[in-house]
Amino acid sequence: MKRLRRTLIITALLSLACTIAGAQDIDTRKYIQIDGMTLNDAGVPVPEVGIYSFKLRRGASSDSRGIFSIISTPGDTVYFTIPGYKPTLLTVPAQLSASNYITDVHIIKDTITIDEVIVLPWKTYSEFKKAVANANTTSPQIENMHFNIALVKEQIYQDLNSKPGQGYRYVTQQMADNLYTRGQMPANNLLNPWAWSKFFKEIKGGLLRNDDHFKKPTHTRAKIRKKKTK
Repeated sequence: MKRLRRTLIITALLSLACTIAGAQDIDTRKYIQIDGMTLNDAGVPVPEVGIYSFKLRRGASSDSRGIFSIISTPGDTVYFTIPGYKPTLLTVPAQLSASNYITDVHIIKDTITIDEVIVLPWKTYSEFKKAVANANTTSPQIENMHFNIALVKEQIYQDLNSKPGQGYRYVTQQMADNLYTRGQMPANNLLNPWAWSKFFKEIKGGLLRNDDHFKKPTHTRAKIRKKKTK
């Protein structure tokens, strides 16, 4: 039992010593502030570049002007990355004695050259062969017919839409009616005797007459007259 107690005490003391030593190493570690700019090949600032310290496992990014600032240590490797550019590594000098390290980081564009690509509306080559084999060829007359129908539809659509002049006249007429009937009930043609008299006159003049309906009796009367004359 005494040996076991001694062993436990020694183990606890050794672990405590290791913890204190590790804490001293962390406390005595030298930190460096790295400041600079991220630039491309032409020396133009590149904004929003991601920055990562491998040793301290800390991240940062450059601002809209390409200026960055990150905490690091001597001998650390700092990783710079941004889409469209190749990843860049910055190694901090291990024998650096100053607490501030100023440097610019040049990142290179990642240009990938590919061959010409033809985009087709088929997922696979087998679908392409089926579409070509089952293709229905149309004659030039049918194509002209479809083209003319499309033109007619477009013309009808344009005719249905109101034009600016028509809209202006409608608005001015509404304004005039509102001014004319200000302070009283709006005008209603159902109660207008002049409108009713005009309507009856138009009916008598053949407004609702069906020409085909009135032609048939005249034709039959002419036949009856011929029979009588015979």
